[in-house]
Amino acid sequence: MTVIKTLNTKVKYVFNMKFGFLIDNKSFEFNGFKIAPVLEFDSVLRDFYKTARVSKGWFYGAKIELPRSASEKNEFEADAVVINSSFFSMSPTHEILSTEDYSDDHLRFLILGYGFLQGLYFTPESYSYLGRTAYEPTKLNGLLLNGDDYINGMESINRFYVNSNQEDQNQMFTCIHWYLIGQSYQFDWERFDAQYKVLDGIYKLSGTKANSHAARPIALAERYNLELPLWAKLITKKESKLSKQRNDLFHEAKYGGHPIGYSYPEENYNLEFTSFNTKLIAAALGINTPYLQAEPKNRLLGMWNISM
Repeated sequence: MTVIKTLNTKVKYVFNMKFGFLIDNKSFEFNGFKIAPVLEFDSVLRDFYKTARVSKGWFYGAKIELPRSASEKNEFEADAVVINSSFFSMSPTHEILSTEDYSDDHLRFLILGYGFLQGLYFTPESYSYLGRTAYEPTKLNGLLLNGDDYINGMESINRFYVNSNQEDQNQMFTCIHWYLIGQSYQFDWERFDAQYKVLDGIYKLSGTKANSHAARPIALAERYNLELPLWAKLITKKESKLSKQRNDLFHEAKYGGHPIGYSYPEENYNLEFTSFNTKLIAAALGINTPYLQAEPKNRLLGMWNISM
């Protein structure tokens, strides 16, 4: 049901969707939309700090006990296995409001896009979180929102959506989703796999052409004027360290030259591959930020500094 909310005497907003989880209480307007904390924001935060299971910027689902067979119950004296739930929900912290009755797909895109800016994975109310979920802003992108970044960033994201066809809207949503969700995976090779999917997704979206997988990052870096990481540079006519690692993992079940878990690549893909994809997504969305020219190995927390 559509509910009209009057936030001031001049603008009437049509409430459409709540989402979370975000500890930033910033409220702002852009392109006929408003993002703001829910009325229950303070109580939701109090409950979070009282009950959330957290570690190094991540929060986890409730503990659940795995079932045992009848023979296991009889033969084993130790307690049953207890794990964190893979699917869980959280009370929403924010809502997106609009002056028109936009589609749910449009609002979900803006919610996910706002998560990209915050470095967090946001879900609409009633959607489940998958595995561990970051709660500290900047956790997934290393970039801090400040000042006009909120408005300028969301206007760029909304402009991309409005000016794109449905296929490109869906492709970008998929890329941002994998970019954020993939960082929550436990093992290095899982995170590498997810970020490579993002790279391929942006390649499809960009309309660039390359004659090999190794040439795709090069074409994308040229398309968006980015500095190419060393591991993406060609070492033969059709191979780079990145493409070799991709082929080893996808086709030979090896990571770092050996079966998964026995070795790791010398390259810091966790940092540098994610950073490269951050730049690719931002550039493809039309977000104008000096971060696009940042050195590939930069480890420092940065600022978006988004301009129009």
